[in-house]
Amino acid sequence: MSFRRWRIARSDKSLSRSVAQRFGIDGFAAHLLTSRGCRSDAMISDMLGLDDDTAEFLDPFDIIDMDKAVERIRRAVDDFEAIAVYGDYDVDGVTSTALLYSYLESVGANVMYYIPKRDGEGYGLNVRAIDELHGRNISLIITVDNGISAVSEVAHAKSLGMDVVITDHHQEGDQLPEAVAVVNPHRRGSKCSFTEYAGVGVAFKLICALEGDSMAVLENGGDLVALGTVADVVSLTGENRRLVRLGLKQINHTGRVGLSTLMETASLSGKEVTSTNIAFVIAPRLNAAGRLGHASPVVELLTTDDEEEAFSLAEELNAMNRERQEIEQMIDRDVSEMLSKDPSVLYDRVIVIAGEKWHGGVIGIFASRICERYGKPCFIISYEGENAKGSGRSIEGFSLYDAISACSEHLTGFGGHTLAAGINLKTSDIQSFRRAINDYAMRKYPSMPSPELYIDCQLPPSALTIELCGAARILEPFGADNPVPLIAVMGLRITDIFGAGGGKHQRLTLERGGTIITAMKFSTADENFPFRIGDIVDIAVTLDVSNYRGRESLTLIVRDMRLSDTHFDEINDGRRLYEKMMRGESLSDDESKALRPTRDILGTVYRFVSCGYRGEADVLGCRMKRLGVGFGAMLCSLRILSEGGLLSVDDKGTFIRIEAVRRGAQDGKISPENTPTAMRVGYKNV
Repeated sequence: MSFRRWRIARSDKSLSRSVAQRFGIDGFAAHLLTSRGCRSDAMISDMLGLDDDTAEFLDPFDIIDMDKAVERIRRAVDDFEAIAVYGDYDVDGVTSTALLYSYLESVGANVMYYIPKRDGEGYGLNVRAIDELHGRNISLIITVDNGISAVSEVAHAKSLGMDVVITDHHQEGDQLPEAVAVVNPHRRGSKCSFTEYAGVGVAFKLICALEGDSMAVLENGGDLVALGTVADVVSLTGENRRLVRLGLKQINHTGRVGLSTLMETASLSGKEVTSTNIAFVIAPRLNAAGRLGHASPVVELLTTDDEEEAFSLAEELNAMNRERQEIEQMIDRDVSEMLSKDPSVLYDRVIVIAGEKWHGGVIGIFASRICERYGKPCFIISYEGENAKGSGRSIEGFSLYDAISACSEHLTGFGGHTLAAGINLKTSDIQSFRRAINDYAMRKYPSMPSPELYIDCQLPPSALTIELCGAARILEPFGADNPVPLIAVMGLRITDIFGAGGGKHQRLTLERGGTIITAMKFSTADENFPFRIGDIVDIAVTLDVSNYRGRESLTLIVRDMRLSDTHFDEINDGRRLYEKMMRGESLSDDESKALRPTRDILGTVYRFVSCGYRGEADVLGCRMKRLGVGFGAMLCSLRILSEGGLLSVDDKGTFIRIEAVRRGAQDGKISPENTPTAMRVGYKNV
């Protein structure tokens, strides 16, 4: 995980006390509400769902063109025209498809659905699919979760005598398709008081407009609305929050055969399904089919009433999900090998990594992982023959869409938004794109944004209780714009470290002021854990309650961890300066001086790491700071010692592995002052 600046929310104790008293809630819950911007009674009531069962839903006809869409669809239903619901292959797309298809079928429409294949057709309307639907005598296409940019495709359908109604939630471009209706809450001039629906949310509003009874629609399809909304990571505020809250109730008592079967095969039977379960257990299985093959089996699963068919489809999705995980592991190995051979990629402001025939369905997942791991915008590109396509992810403060727009001459196509984007380009242009987007970043962002970790509050260890966890649950469902509460606990002394799960995870015992707590640090192997017994650390944790044989216990899960005397700016500035040098950019005299180690510093670094080190670079930097070695000088020293043949250093940006070189292998070593890095920063062995 990348080294991140901690941002701890400010507390207004007076306001929190007032909210706690007025609403009869715990003070911690009141703090979470107020620190997240919920300060008026209306906003707090909305967040807590106090009016879920009685309040009116927002008028669907506030969305532009909803009246036109309703008129055309009703006419098609009445005249028994052949209708096609045209969806997308992600969870939002398939739940939107299943929701609208099921509704139209229930009112007697002559309806089918069509979902394009990711490979071969790609996202959204395409001419080949339109021709196929025309061959099936379809006279009305209704898109869900796509279509806002399908200008030429809609024109083609129109030329064939087919009408198109678009429902979408993506941003509109400079030109709208000439459809019968373009139903999108983001359209300019919209009267919607809430616009952040997922595609399934827009489909839900369409059905509400057709049916005239929002609660009745939700009773029949609220589970699908909740699935798509959570999976698409749209804001869980406003009406989305109510849709997910009510939808989760349905999921936990679902009569949908396919969904209950999938939950059973995913070991969720008998457990309360939360938004977290959807995001990390259910959604990946529903997504797997669209990523690796064709998403139609997902719609079949969500609409079937046959238990045997449901079981077969659920097992198929589970198998695809396992295959998806294996493909990700393969790409991870490929990337690790590439970075070992050419670590210069990690010094770039924007990371661009390309591989041959990487599966297009998983490169987006891997882009998210690389962005999280290194704390930088990144693109993962898969190429085959002359053509390549990539998926990008970014951090707050760096707009991917603006960046790729500025580099469009190197691309054959692109789209996306601030934090996620997709590109198409020629294989021969991959390196020119890498240079162009990094040149853009250098011009536009002299100082690149730093990744940040937003923490809800700081508490003493004695305050971490099961009751506190229960108080936080009042804010469920958690998701985008309403994350699981994160708590900082400072100044803890590590008293024990125990490798769990065969050494893959760490169980920590920590103490402060006589209070002893235990916490789990998952996915960190014994040999890569850089902390020691006796270290004074700060931890950022989420709370969970485990139930074993009827007995509840509190579980603290460590999301981030640092030595208490860590100074973010010193380490961050040192890393950026070192990377600037490694990119070959010119350094000022002051910058060279900041990086240049003295002979004593070089000796200090060598003695400290000569027995080896594996772990986060910031932890090593903090320990070296205590010895008077700055972070940039430490990195330069390690590189000089590596180039000199004294150490083996594998620097992966946020993670570093150091091994001593055997004495017999040091015969070819060179003097430190003669290494390339020493000469670059002006080191002299004096």
